Amino acid sequence: MPFTLTREQLYDLVWSEPLQRLGKQIGISDVGLAKQCRNIGVPLPITGYWNKLHAGKPVTKAELPPRDLGTVKCVEIKGSLGPELLVRIKGEPGIASDAESETIEVLTERFRKRLGKVTVPRNFTRTHPRIAKLLEKDEAVRQKRATERFYWRDPKFESPFERRRLRVLNGLFLGFASVGGGGWVMGDNARELSANVGEIRVGFDLDHGKRKGNGRGSAQIITDANEKLFLTVQHHSGVPLGVPTQWSDEEGSPLEDRITDIIVGMAVAGEHLHRRWVAERLAWERERREEAAREERKRVEAAARRERERLAAIAQAKIDGLLRDAGAWREAANIRAYVDAVRQSADGNMTVFDDWAKWALAEADRIDPIISGRFTAGYEHRESK
Repeated sequence: MPFTLTREQLYDLVWSEPLQRLGKQIGISDVGLAKQCRNIGVPLPITGYWNKLHAGKPVTKAELPPRDLGTVKCVEIKGSLGPELLVRIKGEPGIASDAESETIEVLTERFRKRLGKVTVPRNFTRTHPRIAKLLEKDEAVRQKRATERFYWRDPKFESPFERRRLRVLNGLFLGFASVGGGGWVMGDNARELSANVGEIRVGFDLDHGKRKGNGRGSAQIITDANEKLFLTVQHHSGVPLGVPTQWSDEEGSPLEDRITDIIVGMAVAGEHLHRRWVAERLAWERERREEAAREERKRVEAAARRERERLAAIAQAKIDGLLRDAGAWREAANIRAYVDAVRQSADGNMTVFDDWAKWALAEADRIDPIISGRFTAGYEHRESK
């Protein structure tokens, strides 16, 4: 069954014993486990580390690099985490401890340092793969327009405004890619946009200020390269006040000149949104656990109530049976007394009396729970229910 670990927890595990033995306990190959470590930047012991350690020779344990905004914080591993492995990690699997929950300000400074200075290329000689595909589609349209008489489509990114918009988008995506992230473009007009780094994914709009609607198209075609360009983080209502979520061209300061700050700002906004999503997910999971616990308590209480009712019914049945047997015993005694009384007063045909008395006494014996043994049989039957 898959389980989740924080990078700190995975680090503690892979430095606790050789990967091959650790992988067998988890149920994953050492190659697969090593790949998971590389994917989230967890260093591994070098070749010969364990032999030197067991031989008592000095060894160096690589430190876990500090996290920043673009660091993947958790990883899902296919396998099982047994009790003997659980004791080697701190906290609950997949839940960061308080010591690991650093402030956004600290993570931001580390991210900015790792990002460095980002510049927007002046042309498309260096393009992000997503942008390159858009340009290739435009070039294919131009070729068809040149060779097919009735071809009606136009290139999407030919106007000065669209070319500039695409250059800014290219710079953004290249910047995110430099720290292990990337970008996503959808729609013929490239109006459905998102960028990602680490566990953060940020949807955003990059367009002129006259656009209205849902981001899937442009209500007005803009061709002027000097048209003011806006970049807005989507769902920014979930970002605390004071955290920038929109940038636009300013006098003497176009978006291109602030691309580094914009990428950092988008990552910060994305971190806030991600933390809010994590908090909501944890709250939902906690509510689910509490609901499951409530349902389990209800189930246990209902089962206990049914058991009490069953035992009470058995006890009542035993009492009812006891009263019935006592009544039957009295009836049998009455029959016998009646037979004796008839015998004492009989002065006629004794043959008829004897037949009747035999029948009457047999009926008395039949209903008598003592003679029939029904009193113990009934008790044992009710006890077994």
